[in-house]
Amino acid sequence: MTPLRARILTICGAALILMFFSELFFVNEGPSQMVHDLLSRPAEAGLELLELTAYYAFFAWILLLLLPYAERFGLAGLLLAGSLFGWVTEGTVIPLVHEAPPVSWVWPSISWHALIDVLLGLFALRWAMRRLGLTAQSCLFAGLGLIWAIWATWTWGEPGMDRAAPGAFAFYAFASSAVWLTGLVLLDHGGRWTATKAEHWGLGAAAAVLGGAMATTALPMSAGILTIAVATWWLLIRKAPRTPGKRWRIPSGGLVAHRYLVVVATPVTASLGYWFLWENGWRIPTEEVTAFALLLGVASYFWAIWHVFTTR
Repeated sequence: MTPLRARILTICGAALILMFFSELFFVNEGPSQMVHDLLSRPAEAGLELLELTAYYAFFAWILLLLLPYAERFGLAGLLLAGSLFGWVTEGTVIPLVHEAPPVSWVWPSISWHALIDVLLGLFALRWAMRRLGLTAQSCLFAGLGLIWAIWATWTWGEPGMDRAAPGAFAFYAFASSAVWLTGLVLLDHGGRWTATKAEHWGLGAAAAVLGGAMATTALPMSAGILTIAVATWWLLIRKAPRTPGKRWRIPSGGLVAHRYLVVVATPVTASLGYWFLWENGWRIPTEEVTAFALLLGVASYFWAIWHVFTTR
């Protein structure tokens, strides 16, 4: 496989996986509406999703450049790389990271993007597809679907957001999972490649310029997150000869077909779980769950900083 093909498959695959967990599993208003609109205006909604994928290709490319440094520090390194990915996602093309500091520095950049998108979506679930037996994998992905259904009810209490009926959510779950499954296949068949200095400098400069431009609208508070982001980046790339011998490398290599088909368990249980919650009128306590996620994000970040900083 040529390095160019490996790059394209890896970046596109990672972009689709990260976009799925960032936007579609999260049930974010705009992207989720794009998926629903595939039924009423397929061409326009398809182009909008393609544009969103292009943005996530940029975010994913930056994350993939950080991972070789992050893998040296194990779980802590992945948490910090995921945090940087979250800040880039929420602070280069949109100013969400600056909207309610310091809370917006953590939620959703660390509490969701680092923990869910990167650790769960890009690493843990793909590791499970390679290590667990078929029954255990099926239970894991079925459980993920139930979590998705429960989380999706957060939209019921939001002003201006439509409460999707069970049939509409079922279409949404299966269509979104098709995006996820495509990303899994592409990433698994991408292969390894070595980034060039031009990639590091070019993407780094682009992130710095875009992030700096967004930050100028929120000064002086935005100086805080810029300082934290630069310090986190420095901790990852600095020389640290006493890093653990075993690295947390991103899972790679294709799988047999039935390993991918198990992914279908997620939209199936999500659809059934959502229908059950709809019938009973039960919804997730959004504020309490978000507060817990915020605390978990803060604790995870400071643990990762301590672990990486003390690895000299």
